[in-house]
Amino acid sequence: MNKASLLVENARLWSEGAPIASADALAIADGRIAAVGRAADLAAWVGPGTRRIDARGSTATPGLVDAHIHLIAWARAAAELPLEGARSAGAVAAAVGDFVRRHPGADAVVGRGWAADGWAEPPERSRLDAVSGTRPVLLHSRDFHSLWVNSEALRRAGVGRSTHATRLFSSLLPRHQVERDLALARDAMRRLNAHGVTGIHDFEGAAEQRTLRALARGPGPRLRILSFLARPGFEPARELGLESGWGDDCFRLGGLKLFADGTLGSRTAALLAPYDGTTERGLDLIPPEELRALVAEAVEAGLTPAIHAIGDRAVRSALDAFAAAGRALRSLALPPRIEHAQLVDPRDLGRFARLGVAASMQPTHCISDMDLARAHWGTRLSGAYPWNSLVRGGALLAFGSDAPVEDPSVADGLHAAVTRQRRDLDPSQAFVPAERLTLDEALRSYTETPARLSGTWPRLGRLAASSRADLVVWNEDLHRLSIAELHRVTPAYTVIDGEVVHESPELLDPAARGDRRARAESR
Repeated sequence: MNKASLLVENARLWSEGAPIASADALAIADGRIAAVGRAADLAAWVGPGTRRIDARGSTATPGLVDAHIHLIAWARAAAELPLEGARSAGAVAAAVGDFVRRHPGADAVVGRGWAADGWAEPPERSRLDAVSGTRPVLLHSRDFHSLWVNSEALRRAGVGRSTHATRLFSSLLPRHQVERDLALARDAMRRLNAHGVTGIHDFEGAAEQRTLRALARGPGPRLRILSFLARPGFEPARELGLESGWGDDCFRLGGLKLFADGTLGSRTAALLAPYDGTTERGLDLIPPEELRALVAEAVEAGLTPAIHAIGDRAVRSALDAFAAAGRALRSLALPPRIEHAQLVDPRDLGRFARLGVAASMQPTHCISDMDLARAHWGTRLSGAYPWNSLVRGGALLAFGSDAPVEDPSVADGLHAAVTRQRRDLDPSQAFVPAERLTLDEALRSYTETPARLSGTWPRLGRLAASSRADLVVWNEDLHRLSIAELHRVTPAYTVIDGEVVHESPELLDPAARGDRRARAESR
């Protein structure tokens, strides 16, 4: 038999929802897992060219998948003005003024991450005018559904009091050269590999998709990519006969992304009842009847709909559209999905499993938005981020980050999923603790379920003989850690197709591990 190119031993192997009690090693040959078992029983696989990784008792899982990300947008964000944590409009203006001084030129100043909740004053263009000179300023809110601009940006885009579309400003954005995007994206992929991410489900436009296709097959860092079309790409894809699942395990087509509503932060998420203390119910970005027609057209074309729906009215509208598609929904190559589903009416929870609709959710959204949810949805929090209810009801639940809205740290996502609390809060302040998941359930939502949603299960998403060799060796035994410490874990090795794409072997050093535990116990 062929000898193994890589042997991982002394590991606590985890796959398909539980640790593998009967094995502590796996051998990899020709990009696949050749054997799983006890290290002593795999000795025959070891040859002179076999690389051996001693996991020192740490957990090894299948490769992790970020099931909702905007990779190119996240990559570009590294070169733009960060505004997360700004506590006032004045603080944002000061940051813009400093950026203009440090980066002279004529291009638009692009920033992202501000959130006006709790600010004493609103985000007004006059504040940006005072610090920006003749340069247009475009500042995306944290949820990317609002844009704060200066007067120069309004003038160049031809926007007056009767126009309110953020897309009108897209022509002012710097022209991202292909090579620049590729360089930024390669760096972003390396960072994702360091988080243990081996695959992504990406939601961006046509230009970004072309860059992703080039990345999937080019040299350098690697990720497996499932790419979803934006709505303008629907007709061209239908004319070409492209269907969900087209492609291979490196790059494949996911389906069609549709927006049913807005966001919680901007109070545009569509609700069945008004936001607490108001008469507002949010916005239907696609009216229900139109959404049903679009879903029917997409299903007929063989393209899986993935519907952005955050409020309970939007979630119901999406489920109604899927129900109206009838049996044809089951003929799709990939399961239909609702993205985010941050508030679900209890009467709709069971419909996900009955209709075969997956919930694609982001654990760190819950932690970031818990104060907003309490303020605006306080009377109906039992339906907020209902992970446990969906899993108990038999629905497929996949986890991602929505980067650049959130950081794509899987460790942070695991911590959020099993604690539902911020690290600075007492455990008694967990947000709707009944909806917590177990560690095994959370890991499954980053491994097996995304593979099922991409049509690559069981080739991917598990540690078993004949599966593709995508895996992560963590720096700790995840099941022996306090759940409060999960955010501190990090991959020591990330492997894709049997190739080590990230390694930090020093993280497995017993002394370093002991120091980390000692520091944790002293707090």
